[in-house]
Amino acid sequence: KLVNSWEVSDEVSQPQSAKIAVDWFKAKFQKTLREIDDNYKKYRISDALMATYKLVWDDYCSWFLEMVKPAFGQPMDRSTYEAVTEILEENLKILHPFVPFISEEIWQSMKSRTEKEALIIATWPKMADFDASLIEEFSIASEVISGIRSIRKEKNISFKDQIELQVMNNENAAKTFDPVIEKLG
Repeated sequence: KLVNSWEVSDEVSQPQSAKIAVDWFKAKFQKTLREIDDNYKKYRISDALMATYKLVWDDYCSWFLEMVKPAFGQPMDRSTYEAVTEILEENLKILHPFVPFISEEIWQSMKSRTEKEALIIATWPKMADFDASLIEEFSIASEVISGIRSIRKEKNISFKDQIELQVMNNENAAKTFDPVIEKLG
């Protein structure tokens, strides 16, 4: 419902934070897909379920959607919207073995599909190369964002109020996720 509720515009350019978020999630998906496939091969179904759950709930719902969503009342750029839709479809494919009726219902509600386009007969996601450094860099960025939010909460600073942020990068962390930190912090 959230993804379908976004207004999409061809006149809006893709924000850097959204581009980084898409790249990060695709890398995270590929890493998790390898883990899921390994668990299936070893008949560790509960581990495959847990990896799927963490990817969809913790990474997709809790982080990714927040990174890409447009500002309130603003449209989303087309390229980000198409990437979000593609990523959601890939997530539904790996969810399908565990929640077939729900995932099929969501799959069918996303757009008009024929019987030959049902999720149950869709191809399993293909493994591809990914940038592992993006996953590591995001773990640092997520800690920074969580720290900023904790301070805001402790000091009763509204999340709507913009604050000035100065970063001391003693660990020489990559600056890839700076636009994401700026947006979510």
